[in-house]
Amino acid sequence: MDAIYRTIASLVMSLMSAIGIQPAPATWQLQVMLDGKTVALTIGDHPHSTHGMSVAIDQFDGLKPLLPASGPAKFRLKRDAGTFEFDGVLRSGAGGGTMEFVPSETFPVDLVKRGFGKPSRIEQMKMAWHDTGFAFIDELAAKKYQRPTLARLVDAGDHGIDRAYVRELSDLGYQLGTVDALIRQHDHGINGQYIRELTSLGLKGLSGDDLVRAHDHGIGPEYVRDLRALGYTLSLDQLVALHDHGITAQYARSRALAPVERLISLHDHGQ
Repeated sequence: MDAIYRTIASLVMSLMSAIGIQPAPATWQLQVMLDGKTVALTIGDHPHSTHGMSVAIDQFDGLKPLLPASGPAKFRLKRDAGTFEFDGVLRSGAGGGTMEFVPSETFPVDLVKRGFGKPSRIEQMKMAWHDTGFAFIDELAAKKYQRPTLARLVDAGDHGIDRAYVRELSDLGYQLGTVDALIRQHDHGINGQYIRELTSLGLKGLSGDDLVRAHDHGIGPEYVRDLRALGYTLSLDQLVALHDHGITAQYARSRALAPVERLISLHDHGQ
């Protein structure tokens, strides 16, 4: 339902813009996080529709000096696709107000020069919000990814794919070839930490499909670690089979560390 609402809302905004009706200004809320280096930023661009992300304080123009004080606040967040202008009030590292998006006039032109389509205002705003800019496009090209369509670039940001994610997977040996493949990995919870932990536990050289399968079947580092602590060094197929049949490390220990097939047989027969 949320996806349907966002689609309808986007169409309404496009229609309003086309006939010269200006929508209500977006709102923002901000809170400095415990690390003191980032803020939790939430914007609301439609009723019942909000978007949140963590942003490094240093990425904003004019925010850092305002955070310790209390009072009116004006600052901005500049991206390749455009700039977010914030106006409101801050009190000791937290606050809120209204926000305006000012699209870059050169961004669509430069995208077309690179072989992409021309973005709509909403697509451009999404690309700015997710920082889906030229650094991200260049990272894909450097890692030999197939050039995506403009729509898939926008989708990449919507699904949380950024330059850091592409680089992290590449550094671990995963250059997946397409944005669709990146989205699939991210949507199934695959990140660098998950890959590194499985690798450290002996599950090396897993393919992208293997990683998705492992995660979807509940094969987490803790599960592998608990079984290895009992002396089991298992393949992914064996781990999936055990987990799918409800075999825990505690159960294996209680059955005198029987072989995999025996554990499954005992469990399936209620023993």
